Amino acid sequence: MTTEFPMEIEARKRVYDIIFENPGLHLREIQKRLNIPLGTVEYHLKYLEDNELVIVKEMGGYKRYYPKGVMGSDVRNILSLLRQEVPRNIVIFLLNHPNASFGEVAKAFDVAPSTLSFHMKKLLKDGIIDRTKHGRTSTFTVVEVDKVANVLIAHRRSFLDGLVDSFVRTWTELHP
Repeated sequence: MTTEFPMEIEARKRVYDIIFENPGLHLREIQKRLNIPLGTVEYHLKYLEDNELVIVKEMGGYKRYYPKGVMGSDVRNILSLLRQEVPRNIVIFLLNHPNASFGEVAKAFDVAPSTLSFHMKKLLKDGIIDRTKHGRTSTFTVVEVDKVANVLIAHRRSFLDGLVDSFVRTWTELHP
């Protein structure tokens, strides 16, 4: 790395810093939060990836970026799903209402049942939630409650989401 292009070096540092502070962001979110040109972000992400300073995880059509050596793949998987609004809301609801039925979850959200079903299937497939059948009805729970809650707590500032803030306040009061 040379000092011929100090603005690029500073931009690269900013890109890495935002990934370190907010692991699991995707390209457009990094660009939006830094307010620097998309091409510049892409260039520096490629550099960071090529030099093995970040780990890239593809999920749902997005590449999500994580600082290398900071967290395990299980936490990266949880965080990748929680970076998406609907799955995050489902998980928070189930943390607060374990053993909820699909109908109970559906009542809590203003999304089409098909959208909710899509995201719940994704959470089931990735092992974040579990389904228990009771005859014709199923209930859902978060599989690793403490681990998922701790990921939300550890990264709460990076979500920019009032629901996460509210969850963290309630959770930490009930689980000191």
